[in-house]
Amino acid sequence: MNIAIISGETSGDLIGGALAREIHLLQPGVVLWGLGSECMRDAGVDVLVDSAGWGVISISQAIAKYPLLRFKVLPVAIKALRERRPDVVVLIDFGAFNRRVAREAKRLRLKVCWYFPPGAAWRRTGTKGANLARITDLLVVPFEWSAERFRGLGANAVNVGHPVIERTLTGVSRREFAELFGLDASRPIIGLLPGSRLHEIEYLLPVLLDAARIIYRSVKDAQFVIGVAPGISRERIAAYLSQDDDLRERLGSAWLEFVREAETRIIRPVTRTANALTGKTQRMLVTVEGLVVPESTLRDRETAGQRSDKLRSAADRALPPIVIVKGATTEVMAHSDVLLTCSGTATLEAAAFETPMVILYRFSKLMELEARLLGLKKRIKMIGLPNILAQKMIVPELIQYDATPENIALHTLTLLNDAETRFEMKKQLHEIRLMMGEPEPALEPLSSCWISRNQLVFN
Repeated sequence: MNIAIISGETSGDLIGGALAREIHLLQPGVVLWGLGSECMRDAGVDVLVDSAGWGVISISQAIAKYPLLRFKVLPVAIKALRERRPDVVVLIDFGAFNRRVAREAKRLRLKVCWYFPPGAAWRRTGTKGANLARITDLLVVPFEWSAERFRGLGANAVNVGHPVIERTLTGVSRREFAELFGLDASRPIIGLLPGSRLHEIEYLLPVLLDAARIIYRSVKDAQFVIGVAPGISRERIAAYLSQDDDLRERLGSAWLEFVREAETRIIRPVTRTANALTGKTQRMLVTVEGLVVPESTLRDRETAGQRSDKLRSAADRALPPIVIVKGATTEVMAHSDVLLTCSGTATLEAAAFETPMVILYRFSKLMELEARLLGLKKRIKMIGLPNILAQKMIVPELIQYDATPENIALHTLTLLNDAETRFEMKKQLHEIRLMMGEPEPALEPLSSCWISRNQLVFN
């Protein structure tokens, strides 16, 4: 059996990877290939073109990516469909691109399954939904009401629950998670998810780090964990911990001397290991240089009278204990007391864990201008998926100029300290969790539709 899986953004790659693993379990000899990234590749998919970095959210970004996707990637995909003739083409989200793939696949008389079509979970299925019915043989959607709408438009639609539910089956306890990354399970853990796109990280992570400084002044035993999305390197995230040219200039030679001494005698780079921030030894701080500094070092230099004011100023501006976690974002969501997350699929996964959160988004001036010209502020009342599904604001959303370090810290401290606010949010997130169905293998409800005596059968 030969199956093509075509995904685009990080969320699609995650879904594609989970789907590929289930297909392998049902049909061990299956050949899987397509477009995706590291999650699909790790699940045994022959990835023809890596999709890392394809994610866009604005017209300007889409225009920038269009030549690559239209004139380089799409011809590769179409050529592969013609030459490999898959038994079924599985499309995952990535609307504009995958519509072209679907139309070409139907011209080649190939079976097409759109596994979670764009917007199926929350938007009204109008003309575009009818078009999807014409270019697909099967639509797989995450909610029964969405399946009913598509069926009303003539589509063969089936509900299998939301795939994020599968990722809630993590077997790692809070204690094990804390031990793995040098944290203290008894102290507050604040998760930071700056996004899966480079522009999201660029605009949001520095604000999150400033918010962490403010929170830490009020909650001295707080611990911060940055969850690194697939396709983003830990080194790229760690680089933001060392960007403060103004501070370096003000500290001058005293700071440079301190860093040189620290590098050779007492300090380990934070990019090397998260365990540098262990609670098993003396408490560490991460400085603006991205280095882990024991507080005793600063105290010793104060005692010796060596530029104590400047070094203490560095300590005041230093970041609180921060761990950079790669490959365990699900565990960060599961075990955070409060999650500060970029808007996107991660918010729905956090809702499945019933983790209190604040949803954030910041973007460029050009994207802001686009939003104004399109009137998006008036048309779109909520951007967080838990809020959209609940059809009310159950999780605070801080967008653009509202997403200041002070506002983020205020909401975080409220969720940490106000039991009533915390309980109410968890209760409403539980309702969202129930809407997503029960955890079960992603493909099992479709096994009768997909594989019967080694042939594909579409009911």
